[in-house]
Amino acid sequence: MAIADTAATWASDSWFVPLRADAESAVRMFAFPHAGAGPGSMASLAAACAPHVDLWAANLPGRQARQREPARTDLEPLVDDLADAVATHAGERFTLFGYCSGALLAYLVARRLDTAGVVAARLFVGSMAAPDVAEIPRRLHLLPSELFWQQLPAQGGASAELAARRDMRPVFEPALRADFALVAGYRHRSQPPMSIPITVLYGDADTLLSRGGLLGWRRQTSVGVDLREIGGSHWLLDEAVDHVARAIVTASLRDPLQPPAADEQHASE
Repeated sequence: MAIADTAATWASDSWFVPLRADAESAVRMFAFPHAGAGPGSMASLAAACAPHVDLWAANLPGRQARQREPARTDLEPLVDDLADAVATHAGERFTLFGYCSGALLAYLVARRLDTAGVVAARLFVGSMAAPDVAEIPRRLHLLPSELFWQQLPAQGGASAELAARRDMRPVFEPALRADFALVAGYRHRSQPPMSIPITVLYGDADTLLSRGGLLGWRRQTSVGVDLREIGGSHWLLDEAVDHVARAIVTASLRDPLQPPAADEQHASE
């Protein structure tokens, strides 16, 4: 499928929204936002990655154009639906990017596609530890509203600034609860490493992640991981979107078997 085939005709119930449609882009990237967010949260990244990367953002029920649909809390069937959609629109070369809790979805979709022989050129994960050691909150979505919002920043679910905005809580709380219910159902199963290179993006001031948790992504691939340290906290797309985009574009245009350039090696493993 050509890069821009569906960009102008996507339906509100489509699983992905093409935020940038450029026939000259070298690669199409399917992006999975953080908990509670819709495809619009990836708009600044899409603009920063253009024209090299054609970004399609996940469009989950229960938010933005799919606000009237019930949010999904069934992890495995959702991963199947997303993987099918990626396979349909993948084009000649594609990558996956997951941000915060969206990194878990991106990883699971990569796994599902890898098993089916549809192999991504690269998996990008931002602000999340490896899935076998990630501290997933199991009961956050069950808490009463006030306690839920108190706990969100410490769990990486929202910035302290958003959590303090009581006027915004009714807007974001339903999707946030649904997404934390979704990831609460994840139980890691040990599997052979994927044949997909992984780039891990993390903030140098992110207090929610450990070095060991980041290095753990090496267990999920047989072809290498590079860690990219970026100035910022857990919320890299808010604080350093241009630096995130630069790392994504550089790695996307690099041959998967080519080692990082000298200016990238400070954070490579």
